[in-house]
Amino acid sequence: MTERYMRLLDYVLTPVLMMLALFLLLRGHNNPGGGFIAGLMVSAALQLQIMSRGEPFVRARIGRYLHLMIGIGLLTAVSAASVGLLYGGFFKGVWWRIPLGPLAFDFGTPVAFDIGVFLVVISAVVSYLLGLNAKEEKGGRA
Repeated sequence: MTERYMRLLDYVLTPVLMMLALFLLLRGHNNPGGGFIAGLMVSAALQLQIMSRGEPFVRARIGRYLHLMIGIGLLTAVSAASVGLLYGGFFKGVWWRIPLGPLAFDFGTPVAFDIGVFLVVISAVVSYLLGLNAKEEKGGRA
């Protein structure tokens, strides 16, 4: 049984942690931050959900997607690193400018690599956290 204060913390802190993770992810290729720390921030938000709503609730909502996200994240990271081969070297940063009306967004292989790392870190850490929080069944299996 979760306490009311945990539910309140979940409602207040989860959106804040998710926005902070997005900020860290998008600025990480130029400044400190990036996919790893952003993935840990999202994992912290999901651990807060596990603590406030319970492990079965979180497992039912995202548990089946975790292995798929690991594969997509690895594919994204390796693809981003390999694109540089077309431009002169493995892990070479390649940038494209995407116009969005009056604004422009610079997207490059470092950002794509960070997104891949982000997905892998979230999936691996949340899988581990769900395993730690699982109740032991009668057969001795968690």
